Amino acid sequence: MILWANIIADIPPALSLGMDPPEHDIMDRPPRNPRRGMLTRGTTLVLVIQAFFMAATTFAVFIVAVLTPFGLIVLPGYDSRAPDPYVPSIFRQGNPETNANDNKSPHIAGARSVAFGVLTVLQLNQAFLSRSLDASVFTTGLRANKWMVWCVLLSFVLYVIGTYVPGLNGWLELRPLSWPAWLVILGAVLLQYVFSELTKLALRTIARRRRQRASCQQH
Repeated sequence: MILWANIIADIPPALSLGMDPPEHDIMDRPPRNPRRGMLTRGTTLVLVIQAFFMAATTFAVFIVAVLTPFGLIVLPGYDSRAPDPYVPSIFRQGNPETNANDNKSPHIAGARSVAFGVLTVLQLNQAFLSRSLDASVFTTGLRANKWMVWCVLLSFVLYVIGTYVPGLNGWLELRPLSWPAWLVILGAVLLQYVFSELTKLALRTIARRRRQRASCQQH
């Protein structure tokens, strides 16, 4: 499952990001210190924050699906009012991977499947958000890089195939998702947009204040 996520959610979007056109204000920026590395403290902090957001969101969805009937609601054909076949005791018995019966229960399968969906779609969406460090996605646009659009679409189709095609989804230990699960995935994507825009707004504000201080010192 992890290898499948790496193949479909990392490789195509990363390759297409290399085809991204230059940012419109690239020639208006001051010269860059040639001794400065590609990853500065600021860019590294942004990467860590973005990665932490995706990891925390995915983990939160998984825990909610494990500890509530939502793990069954995300699976089509299961009635959440029926007796829960999975006892949420993962924090008392250690790693549930050591128990084959719990490992194959519909409840834990639903939790894994919806968490996998959240993580995969967030990674695909992150490709569009990573086109600029501080520029809003509404400024850079979603269609400026057609390679990225097609690569993300290809990856999303592969994700859907891996989730819904019988045999392949069993090999990946995924279960088909119902519409409530897709609402959760959509909500996670919207939350990611808000989080990214607030982060970039903070970066633009910090950069503007630095320029103002530098201008005041020159005068």
